[in-house]
Amino acid sequence: MFPLRSGSKWFPLVVAGVLAFTAASCGDNQDSWTPPPTAVVTPPPSTLPPMSGGSGSSGCALGAGDPDAVCERTVPQMMHFIDAAIGTVVAEKPHLFDLKVEKGEMTGQYKVLNKEVYIDSVVEALRKMGLCAQRGDYDYEVVEVKQDNELSEEYDIYLSDGHIRRGGGSYRETCIPAAFPVERPADAPPQGSGCGRPFPPPISRVKIKDQYKNDDFWTLNGTPMVGPDVQYCAEIGFTDGRALCPVRPEGHPERIACETWAVGEALDTGRVGPTWYLDGEFCTGPESGCQNADNQYLLWAYESGQYSACASNGACGYFDLNKETY
Repeated sequence: MFPLRSGSKWFPLVVAGVLAFTAASCGDNQDSWTPPPTAVVTPPPSTLPPMSGGSGSSGCALGAGDPDAVCERTVPQMMHFIDAAIGTVVAEKPHLFDLKVEKGEMTGQYKVLNKEVYIDSVVEALRKMGLCAQRGDYDYEVVEVKQDNELSEEYDIYLSDGHIRRGGGSYRETCIPAAFPVERPADAPPQGSGCGRPFPPPISRVKIKDQYKNDDFWTLNGTPMVGPDVQYCAEIGFTDGRALCPVRPEGHPERIACETWAVGEALDTGRVGPTWYLDGEFCTGPESGCQNADNQYLLWAYESGQYSACASNGACGYFDLNKETY
């Protein structure tokens, strides 16, 4: 199943998949708040100049695409351009490949030795052919291409085992009208982050709940929340009128990517997720009264006290635990 465009005119009502993070249900409290700054994620390296609306090999003379384009799998129309561009890169830059290792005899799907330069080179080859091309806005391994604004297409030209992907297997979807290039807000996730439109607002708090109790400790669950923002919550699928919600619904294919960008890394462990505290102190193990679980969004709480979980932008949530009465 391919990632779906959450900013298009259609939006899936049901999304399959199970995420590694456990999410909590959220309320609709609308108390006042001040938006905190957003977290920052470094995008993947690229040698390509940015796609722009101007002319020339690094720009797109056709102008901007439509962020609300409808994208679906139909019949590919530009696959021959993609295959030709890959062929050009193999011929002109053979050092990027192991030409003795091929995914299937006579397929031309050679082992790739430098993925980033390979994909960048294919995009540049397409531009030299007079087409508009760029690496994917959502998925950095995807190449987007168009020859007019009637439509654009996406191709995944890299196999997970490290070989070139070409032919019919590389085609992903056709977008009508053309879906790129589009202006990215300054506070948007970086290109290729996996977190698409609508981009999450800053985390405003972390909702903490007791997940379950073992013999020796409680497991607390921290879910980053955004809002109050009824429009955003509705746009990502919460149509019950709530103003506070997670960055994406549980099970959504962009949930992990959007949380990774919006929440940032814990100060003590360096893992993606909130920083946990007991009475203002880091959770370092049973002797400190609490311990980070294998999942940074979960905490093992051994002692009574006030627990807090904070995103990297300083937005926190609090939970009072009393072992005697709880």
